[in-house]
Amino acid sequence: MTHRPKIGHESFFKNTIWQYGLQILKYLFPLVLIPYLTRVLGTGTYAVYAYVYSFMGVMQTIADFGFTLSGTKKVVEHKDNNQELSGLVGDITAARLMLLGALLVITLVISAFIPIMSENVPYVLLALVAVGLRALLPDFIFQGYEQMGPLTTRYFASKGSQVLLTLLFVRGPDDLLFVALADIVGSSIGLVWSFAAAKRMFGVGISAPKLHQSFLELKDSAIYCVSEVSSSLFSGFTTIIIGLALTDRTDIAFWSLTLTTVNAVQALYAPIVNSLYPHMLNNGDFGFAKRLALLAAPILTIGTAAYCLLAEPIMLILGGNDYLGAAHVMRMISPVLPISFYAVFIGWPILGAMGYVKGLTITTVIAGVFNVVSLLVLYASGLATLDSICVVRWLVEAVMLAARSVLLLLVARNDDTICRRRAT
Repeated sequence: MTHRPKIGHESFFKNTIWQYGLQILKYLFPLVLIPYLTRVLGTGTYAVYAYVYSFMGVMQTIADFGFTLSGTKKVVEHKDNNQELSGLVGDITAARLMLLGALLVITLVISAFIPIMSENVPYVLLALVAVGLRALLPDFIFQGYEQMGPLTTRYFASKGSQVLLTLLFVRGPDDLLFVALADIVGSSIGLVWSFAAAKRMFGVGISAPKLHQSFLELKDSAIYCVSEVSSSLFSGFTTIIIGLALTDRTDIAFWSLTLTTVNAVQALYAPIVNSLYPHMLNNGDFGFAKRLALLAAPILTIGTAAYCLLAEPIMLILGGNDYLGAAHVMRMISPVLPISFYAVFIGWPILGAMGYVKGLTITTVIAGVFNVVSLLVLYASGLATLDSICVVRWLVEAVMLAARSVLLLLVARNDDTICRRRAT
């Protein structure tokens, strides 16, 4: 592990505040959008929207291909060379466009086998366009410079536009395509906003890509992608199994809305993780990270208890009386909340920043394989219910946390051994 001189933590706290501002916006806009869509689309059409939205979350992760992580590391290494960084942006953008072409083919093939998607191909394709626009965002530039403010202002402009257009043009189940079109417009605004901000703040633009360099970027980022894609299998493969095993679209809607609440809570973790990763790359103060982890324990305990106690009111607000049955699903899945925090906290901000990318990826693959095998067993045995799927969901996170904890202990023991040998 490379030891860096410890510097102040002002950038971490400043970026965390900006990121929490972003999360507040991510709560406020869905509080308008989700209740509106559940009511105007109805349970059947909302199930289509929610299912495709979950599927596109997997496509988004693949399209990123780990570039947000690998790109951030390279920005930290070359932040004083604008020409180098502009070339990096061009090469990564070209690599992402190649990936998006492959994802189009993959999406069409998968859609042919899943009824809820094959019956709504135009909506699926428009949703993929929005994914592509978001995949091209150069967020790694801002993370590498530890300047998260523009990401918050960008989200306000892009998501606000999307919500406004949705409220104006989506009036019933027949307007599902307008939901995707509004997303495309909002994502386009965010893309232009991001490149303009990067040029204005850091002098980093986008240079013409070199094809061979784009392939090298794909190769360098592959190990990051394996970890990120394996992680997305938790929700992605679960989504596929639900689409195959659960014939009642009300159950699909219950799962989708429950997953929305889980994602909302886990979004509270993102400001810490997103700010800590580049901060640890620049700083390397792991004692600081340990103090943050200890501070989080009582907060997570109280938050999980509140999540369970407020399940009915939350579902009443988000979906109305038709969705009150999903409160039980919320309670079943609640153990995932504290477990997943420490799983991601130990991940890229700690093991990733220490340089143990391959080991980190292995832990993610272990959990991903456990997820796939468990769900296939449930499906093949006819035991795939909302309750059993919830149990598998948080058991998978527990497997990941256990694997990463063991790796961290081995790393710490190895570092102690090296230090003792050097001392003697």
